[in-house]
Amino acid sequence: MEIESRHELIDISVIMSAYFHEDYVGKALDSVLAQDTNLRLEVLITDDASQDRTQDILRDYAARYPALIKPILRQRNIGATKNGWDLRRRAKGRYLAFLGGDDFWLAPNKLQKQWEFLQTHPEYSGCCGKSLIVNEDDQPNFTQSPHFVWNKKIFTLQDFIDSWNIPGQTSTLMCRNIFRYMEPEDYSITYRAHPQVGDKTLMLFLLAEKPIYCSNEILSAYRYVDKTGEHNWFSIHHDNPYRNYDMFMYPCRLETWARGSIGLPYSVHLGQRSHYRFCRFVEECVKSPSIKRMQYLAEMILHSHQPLKYSYYAVKALIEME
Repeated sequence: MEIESRHELIDISVIMSAYFHEDYVGKALDSVLAQDTNLRLEVLITDDASQDRTQDILRDYAARYPALIKPILRQRNIGATKNGWDLRRRAKGRYLAFLGGDDFWLAPNKLQKQWEFLQTHPEYSGCCGKSLIVNEDDQPNFTQSPHFVWNKKIFTLQDFIDSWNIPGQTSTLMCRNIFRYMEPEDYSITYRAHPQVGDKTLMLFLLAEKPIYCSNEILSAYRYVDKTGEHNWFSIHHDNPYRNYDMFMYPCRLETWARGSIGLPYSVHLGQRSHYRFCRFVEECVKSPSIKRMQYLAEMILHSHQPLKYSYYAVKALIEME
């Protein structure tokens, strides 16, 4: 592969985020270095103030590949989506490829193949593939697939609205760098919608431009570890007592942004599980009442874009719990 020369245009910016990934980030970077391509690359990887050896590992890789690997080492935690926003702001590539710090690519021709596809198919904003779920020991789980992925060859904005799913796990995605033509504030909804979850926000940006093509090829390993006290998304999410509030407000905030930015009709609502999240949160308000929870409940109703509907749901859930 060719690495960056200061005055050359970068073909692909590889976007990576790490957080307490000392056991995994080396394998992730090795899968990037193993790519069989002559494209000009840069690898932008941020660590969000991990307290393990992740930053030391990134320094070591940057020292060995100084023109390719560019770490951003935080001294203060800013959250996954704020990191994602910052990396897109820094990216120089014509295309973006994404890889989690605990995931890794399986196909050594992933970048070359996806780049060639997008070069010859201007009708798509990006392309993705399938992922293989692995555990903390890299053992595959052939019976499980990401529940938030909707398998469809050509995935459109309407598909996203109808399903509230994404076309492929983000570590399989390559897309056109549409953010090069925006001011950073124009895509700050990346972190304003949710501090940790950003895959649907990214897909909404891309699908507002053009559809995304999805191949059947397995391109990446997606690590699923759900243990209390871990620092991955699943563990943080399940340990969060306000997770139903957060996941309800995520599509609400995206919906508000989409109305003003991409002309989403007022009759269209995002988030297929909003009713479920809302009713679970009402139950939590009854079982563990607090001023904070009641403030959150009022905020959920106010920003739901359907306040009468969700006021009714709240009353109905309270009656059913008696």
